[in-house]
Amino acid sequence: MTNIYLSIIIPVYNVEGYLRKCIESIISQDFQDFELILINDGSTDGSRELCEQYALNDNRIKVFHQKNSGVSVARNSGLEKAQGELICFVDGDDEIFPGSLNAIFNSIDKSMIEMIIARSFKFQNGDIEEEKYNFDQSYFKKQFEGFDLIVEKSYLRGSVCGCIFNLNFLKKNRIKFPEGLANMEDSIFISLVHLYIKQIIFVDQKFYLVKERSDSASRIWTFDKIYNLKNSISFINDFLAQNSKLSYEQINILHFSIYNSVSTIFNKLIYSLTFKNYLKILSLIKKELKGEIDTGDIRINKGKIKLLNTSLVLFSIIVILNRKIRIFFNIG
Repeated sequence: MTNIYLSIIIPVYNVEGYLRKCIESIISQDFQDFELILINDGSTDGSRELCEQYALNDNRIKVFHQKNSGVSVARNSGLEKAQGELICFVDGDDEIFPGSLNAIFNSIDKSMIEMIIARSFKFQNGDIEEEKYNFDQSYFKKQFEGFDLIVEKSYLRGSVCGCIFNLNFLKKNRIKFPEGLANMEDSIFISLVHLYIKQIIFVDQKFYLVKERSDSASRIWTFDKIYNLKNSISFINDFLAQNSKLSYEQINILHFSIYNSVSTIFNKLIYSLTFKNYLKILSLIKKELKGEIDTGDIRINKGKIKLLNTSLVLFSIIVILNRKIRIFFNIG
């Protein structure tokens, strides 16, 4: 058995109908050297009692309760309590693939770990569907630094789920989830990781199973929710202002994160699109942008970033029209 000790952190909020399968997918793994940290984020259904029930029957499971404060606060609380050398995050309505932990840890050089990326899939009604954040065989030939992975492979995922991180790496670089954000916390966390990471390893193993629920709050977009996506841009602007010694490449990564936030805002605006709302968002983004977005050698969406720097209005119209077309034809 591997010597690696893993902390698995699950933020729990009103997922009573899914949590049992999630926990069972973890405790039934043949890999046993882990602790499971359940952070109950003020659930009002039976999730709290379910957490306590599992903790009574398995001493690897630790339960902590907090008032409802959001997924970032819950995950950061888990990071503070984690005792493992490695950590990963699982959402309470998702699962991990049978036997995946042993398969992952038996396939890597255990002395060279800062971040492991395994395969993630959409999962519905017991069936594994399309892969999320897919990668090919060429990713297994080397270890990547954060900036190099984005430049060489145009690979930058928007979710921490499906990844395993070295806890000391995160603590050393003071990487936490941005609190106060209702969305895009994963994307920002991953961007912060890429600023500093030197050892990213890809593993050809099914690992994370994402249940895309139609009733999930993450799939419901009100105008207020879209408007508040501005906080992700504000967070990055503040981070840039507070870290004046960042390299040009690190700034490129954060600028790409700003682009991603702007693009996401206009993509989601389609769900609450009126002329008044459009003008309000346009004015908001103009205030948040602190100059041109410079992504250096990062090739992802280079043309769109150039258009954004040239004309925010034209960029926004193209993004909205493209999103309308994709919805009409049911494409992604």
